[in-house]
Amino acid sequence: MALVLLSGQEIPKEEKEKKEKIYEEEKKDIHGEADGKHKLKKRSRSPDNSPADGRNQKKIREEAETTLPLNISNYRLLKQLGEGNFGKVMLASYVIKDQLVAVKIIEKKRENIFKFVTREASVLQLADRCPFLCRGMATFQTQSLMLLVLEYISGGTLDDLIKSRGRLTSDQILFYSSELAVGLKFLHANGIVHRDLKPENILVDEDGHLKIADFGLVCTNMFGSKTRRGICGTPGYIPPEVLSNKKYNSGADWWSFGVTLYEMATGTLPFPRTGTEQEQVERIIGGEPEYPEFLSTELRDLLQQLLKKKAVQRLGVYSDICDHPFYSTIDWVEAERRGLLPPVIPTTSVKGLSEENIPFPEEDPSVTHMVSDFNYVDPSWQG
Repeated sequence: MALVLLSGQEIPKEEKEKKEKIYEEEKKDIHGEADGKHKLKKRSRSPDNSPADGRNQKKIREEAETTLPLNISNYRLLKQLGEGNFGKVMLASYVIKDQLVAVKIIEKKRENIFKFVTREASVLQLADRCPFLCRGMATFQTQSLMLLVLEYISGGTLDDLIKSRGRLTSDQILFYSSELAVGLKFLHANGIVHRDLKPENILVDEDGHLKIADFGLVCTNMFGSKTRRGICGTPGYIPPEVLSNKKYNSGADWWSFGVTLYEMATGTLPFPRTGTEQEQVERIIGGEPEYPEFLSTELRDLLQQLLKKKAVQRLGVYSDICDHPFYSTIDWVEAERRGLLPPVIPTTSVKGLSEENIPFPEEDPSVTHMVSDFNYVDPSWQG
C-alpha cells in the first residue's frame, strides 16, 4: 500500500525529536470548509489577505488597553506548563483577580499558524457549553504575539495518571472514557474534529474530572458528509485513513479515542514504535493489535470496535458508543452533568514557581500582522 507522509517525504530527524509530532497544513479545504470568521490582515507575503487599515488596527490596540483581561501587563508568568502545537503554555497569575490561569503564547512570526490559532480560539469560546472541554477565558494579541488565556487545570494529565499507575482499573477506565466520550460527542455535534486526541491532551481537574485540551489542530465546519485530507497529529494515535492520505471525518477521532482507551487499559499503545516510524505506520495501516487476556470481554470488544481499519465500520461512526455493553452501568444523563463520582482525586499543589518575573517574548517591530475579530473575553470573567 502506498503511503503518503508529509507529502511523500521522509520525516526529518529534527521533527521526530520535537515530541515526534507530524504537522502538515492541508493544501486545500475539502468540500469547502469555511474559515471566514477570522480574517488575517498582513502587510505582505500572503496575497489572499488585504492589509489592515489604520482605523481597525487602532481599534484593536485601544480595546486591549481599556479591557483589563486583554492587556498583557495584567499577567505575570510563573512557570512553563508545557508546549502546545504552536506555542508555549505558561502558568500565569491574572493580577487583577489574583487568579491562576494558563496562557498559551504564539509568536506571529511563525509561518502558517493563523488559521490554526483562530480555529483554536473559536473552539475555546465554545467550551463553556461543555464541562469536559478546557475553557477559554480570553484571547487577545499584541503586535507580534497571539495569546490564549485558559482556565488552569491543576490535576495534571491523563498521561501522568497512566504512567504513575502502569494501567488503570476497569472502574477508572469506565469513568474516564465516559467523560471523554461526552466531550468528544459535543465537539462532533458542533462540527469540530480534534485530530490530536491523546492522553497528553486530556487534563484532570482538581475534582478528578476530565477536560479535553489543545485545540491547535482542530478542523471546523465538519458537518454531514464533509471530509478533510491532510496528515497531522501525533504518531501512534493517527488513524489509518489519515496516514494513507485519504479523506476523513470525525471517525478519525474515534480511532484516537480507541488508542487512548487501549493505553488506559494496558499502559502501552496498540501499535507501539519498536522500529522506525515508517514501520509503525505500516503496522497501523495493515496490522492488528494484541489484546491481553486480562481484558474483560466487553472492554476487548469495545477496543476492537473502535480500532476498525475502515472508519465507516468504527464504533462512534456507525452506531452510538453509549450503547455499547461496556457502558451498560453508566447513567449518561448524569455523565453529561458531570455527576459521575471520580475514582481518583489528584494532588493539586503548585510547585516550581519562578521567584523572578518571567518575561513575555520581546515584541518584534518587523511583525505587522493583525488579526481582526480575535479579541475575546468570557462575559463571566470581565473585570
